Amino acid sequence: MKFKNLAAILCGAMILSSSLCMAAVDGGKIALGSIYPGMSVNDLVNAFGQPVYKDGDDWTYKNFKVDIERGVVEKVSTTSDTIMTPEGVRVGQSAEILNSSYGTADKVDRDYDDTDYEYYSTDRTKKIEFKVVNGIITKISCELRD
Repeated sequence: MKFKNLAAILCGAMILSSSLCMAAVDGGKIALGSIYPGMSVNDLVNAFGQPVYKDGDDWTYKNFKVDIERGVVEKVSTTSDTIMTPEGVRVGQSAEILNSSYGTADKVDRDYDDTDYEYYSTDRTKKIEFKVVNGIITKISCELRD
């Protein structure tokens, strides 16, 4: 009888852990418009031209910013409502859209006046982060993870 209970508990734990793993986001969904972490600088410049402002590896375009490292986009972020993620999420929307678009966040970090929701790619090499203030998305960032 003890063996059956142990087997049931182990089976339940395996099912629960597999459902948690499926919450990860496909790496192709970690992007802002057509800009994504890991994109080459050449592809970025070919698609969007030169940035409005450069400060070393930090480049600013009209509606987004990128951090460049070793010739690739390390991070892209926006506070503009004109750029959407592949799931159709953009700045200015209610944070309630995150669960239906991305599922349960892999990490939630609450501060005094804002909350960050992080979602990791299935291979854990990328993440997309949503900064939320008073229930509204105010910033979206996509980046390569170390």
